[in-house]
Amino acid sequence: MFFGALKLKEPDESRPEEFQQKPAEELKSSSPETFLKTPEARDFVKKWSAKTKDGKPMYTKRGILSLLRSIFQIPGLSTDKDVLNESNELLSLLGGMDGLQGFLAGWKAKSEGIIKGIKSLLKA
Repeated sequence: MFFGALKLKEPDESRPEEFQQKPAEELKSSSPETFLKTPEARDFVKKWSAKTKDGKPMYTKRGILSLLRSIFQIPGLSTDKDVLNESNELLSLLGGMDGLQGFLAGWKAKSEGIIKGIKSLLKA
């Protein structure tokens, strides 16, 4: 009876949560240089430095690497995946690939058409 009350805990449960080992994909590299050597970071650089239809790269490799080094140092990003996601979002905003620019251009065209219509009604 006494031994049943002293049931042994699992190894992970005996340690506080802060000392438990995180899975490999949830860890942050120790330095920006080691992060930039990971396969995920290399694929990211290759993706964003690929040439477009006109033969020019979207961004230079040097610029992408500089951005990744800077984003890596943000303390709120706790994993390498977070760094890549934040960098991806920034590059898509800078390149106008987020869709907002096209959406706003459509609204501008509609508003200009409405204004022209009103002006033509007022002149008549």
